[in-house]
Amino acid sequence: MFKSALQSVLRERSTLGFQPRKRVLVVFIDGLGYQNLLAAKGHAPFLASLAEKGQILHAAFPSTTSVNITSFATGLTPGEHGIIGHVVKDRYFQHSMNLLNGWSEETDPRLWQPNQTISEFALASGVVTNVVSSEEYRNTGFTGATMRSAQFRAADDLAARFELARKILEENETSVNYLYVQELDQLGHIKGWESTEWRNLLEQLNSLVEKLVRDLPKDVGVVVTSDHGMLDTSDAKRVELDSVLDGLEVEFVGGDTRSMYLYFKDEQEAELALIQLERFSQFTAHSVAQLVEAGIYGEIGPQARERLPHAVLLAKGSNTLYHSGFSKPRSYRMVAHHGGLSAQELQIPLIRFNI
Repeated sequence: MFKSALQSVLRERSTLGFQPRKRVLVVFIDGLGYQNLLAAKGHAPFLASLAEKGQILHAAFPSTTSVNITSFATGLTPGEHGIIGHVVKDRYFQHSMNLLNGWSEETDPRLWQPNQTISEFALASGVVTNVVSSEEYRNTGFTGATMRSAQFRAADDLAARFELARKILEENETSVNYLYVQELDQLGHIKGWESTEWRNLLEQLNSLVEKLVRDLPKDVGVVVTSDHGMLDTSDAKRVELDSVLDGLEVEFVGGDTRSMYLYFKDEQEAELALIQLERFSQFTAHSVAQLVEAGIYGEIGPQARERLPHAVLLAKGSNTLYHSGFSKPRSYRMVAHHGGLSAQELQIPLIRFNI
């Protein structure tokens, strides 16, 4: 997506068929799945009507933010860029980490994600990249891993962020631009995407986008997309895996509530565990070798190879997976979840304006 935006600015043939433009803005609304948007179209008639006429894209697996923003920012598959899940254990660095917000001085973004970003390529091509986001993300490791060489322009208030993006589009400079909206995803986790609060925020976003794209200059294009959709669930759908994994040689549990990663002492232990896990109906158990062979992560590079688990548990239906020794307390309070392979989690909209 971001690669296509840059191709548009460079007047190259775009992967997504974008027309040449001097400035392109991608409005990236975290958590706005295609099916979520259409189900709530009464609250977002402008966006929903255009989404129905536009393209449906598919998030990478796992359908989680760290994975898909990195793919967006590099143009690479998870297997190529190495950000392959929400929480992973890296065998080379001997370090377990939340790849979205667990960065520290010990985790150099250039080592953990060494591939060239779209923003670095843009700079080398003489094109400015602007990131419009909240101030809290300016100096994070994840921003360093995904938006290197970009100009960070902060606005914490949602409406102010859209206004800042509008002003950038009025500048004469050739640029590719990224407006990040985290609030919808955050509210979904807290209240659920079917909640009144989530839908009220969607209404606001619908109005902000409609205002932003009104009377666009001829040489400016705008695209709206997302990283994943969301599923609401309940405590009754929670699967506690402490007893399920009891007696198995599990060294670390990562991933997230919809796609749990299991790291074992060795391959033999993993094979024995998978046999025992086949009998449960709340999830499916897969060796990572099977998933890699199926191409679910794309081509596997050196970073991904050191982080892939031995086994992956995929929650069925709207179930969620937990382990008290590894799951964070806040995850138990979440209403909406993502990370799995359902269409609702994977389908994302591609909405285009003047491009």
